[in-house]
Amino acid sequence: MRRIRTLVTAALVAAMAGPVPPAQAQPAGLSAAERAQGARVREQILREFGGSIEGPLADYVRQVGQRVAQVASPGTRPGDYTITVLDSPIPNAMATPGGYLYVTRGLLAMMNDEAELASVLGHEAGHVAARHSARSQRRATLATIGAVAATVLTGSDLVGAGAQVLGAGVLGQFSQKQEYEADTLGLRYMTQLGYDPFATASMLAALGRAQIVERGTSAERNRGASWFSTHPLTEARVARAEKLAAETGVAPGSGRRNRDAFLAAIDGMTWGDAPEQGLVSGSSFRHAKLGFGFDAPAGFRLQNSPSAVQGVGPDGSRFVFSGTRIPPGGTLDDVARDAWRQVAGGVPGNVQVNRTRVNGLETLDTRARVSGRQGVVDAGITVYRWDGDGAFLFATQAPPGRLATLDPLIASFRRLSREEARAVGRGLRVEVVTVRPGDTVQSLARRMAFPDNQLARFLALNGIENRPLVPGEKLKLIVNG
Repeated sequence: MRRIRTLVTAALVAAMAGPVPPAQAQPAGLSAAERAQGARVREQILREFGGSIEGPLADYVRQVGQRVAQVASPGTRPGDYTITVLDSPIPNAMATPGGYLYVTRGLLAMMNDEAELASVLGHEAGHVAARHSARSQRRATLATIGAVAATVLTGSDLVGAGAQVLGAGVLGQFSQKQEYEADTLGLRYMTQLGYDPFATASMLAALGRAQIVERGTSAERNRGASWFSTHPLTEARVARAEKLAAETGVAPGSGRRNRDAFLAAIDGMTWGDAPEQGLVSGSSFRHAKLGFGFDAPAGFRLQNSPSAVQGVGPDGSRFVFSGTRIPPGGTLDDVARDAWRQVAGGVPGNVQVNRTRVNGLETLDTRARVSGRQGVVDAGITVYRWDGDGAFLFATQAPPGRLATLDPLIASFRRLSREEARAVGRGLRVEVVTVRPGDTVQSLARRMAFPDNQLARFLALNGIENRPLVPGEKLKLIVNG
């Protein structure tokens, strides 16, 4: 209603005062219809990406974003763009129609200065101004966002996870032309603001190092809703960003970077999983607040989100774990039946049912061989009764004859003892340190809270070579919370 009153008032003023000056014209990408479209998916984005972060960090990001927005869409007023920091460890940034820009804390952790932040926000604002998201969403379906996380068994005819749908469907699938256009626009915006245009290329390089920080290796990129899934990173794209920066005539390093201000803003920020959402450690998952844990087989890669934990094994086996509710007067069979309906359209005729107890919990384990887009797979739905009408379930999938390799996972789900819950810890955080005389990359790397590849992770996090450090320079560490 406020928006309607504003439009009516503006129309009356225009009728009395003559033509509206250009500065008052509707900014690009911010029509009422586009705002409504962005607002419709906002709550779903917040749900799937851990909610928003508020406080000084969010205020800082908003300030930078508002400056970029005023260049991207001349005539914008404070509040026209809604800029949100998402409480997600997955490096990602996104835009939806109507001036909604999002950046995750996982992506902020990979940045090293304000110019890189401005480059990302400028890129996303470019998508808004050019109305890329509105065009892409014509090919997507918002209904898939609300898919039950327990039905995530991609590779079959099964529904994608909420975060994956958001990352690779509704919010993305831009063409190469659109990505290049957003790169060009973002670089133009930040250059107009006096930032170093070469920050676009350095930001892309930082993204290329994200896997090293997270896993100690760059062998395989994140399969979840990472920035890579919607903004493909290629050598040609990095080279193009460097070429565009050179064409501005700004000498490398002469533009504004605001490194100290940026590092001060992210100092103390959570890194990795938020403790209140449970913590992944290798192939294990522990949720101290809810009091449960489980262990996937060795070699599995786990990814946590607010709605589910996903795991992928080296042979293509996978699982999704989530919480659910037993319907009033219902049983575990009802939960399993509903999950099979989501996964395979109904309970398979060849389903095998085993009623048992796992670590003292009433458990229903169901398995069947099903056909999907990628051929025949073995799938399972395992449901555990928790408290009252609460339940947890695993949806599993493996190549034919391989589902039994997930039996140790199924058998590992259990309540945590008080000692185990306390041992989970408070997670990890970013700590900004000032280099002192005598500090080396090796001595600082040893303070990283990782069991392996500390030096490689430290260098990747800061985007530096194995070089002598300069006393007084500021660098990032990942430390215990």
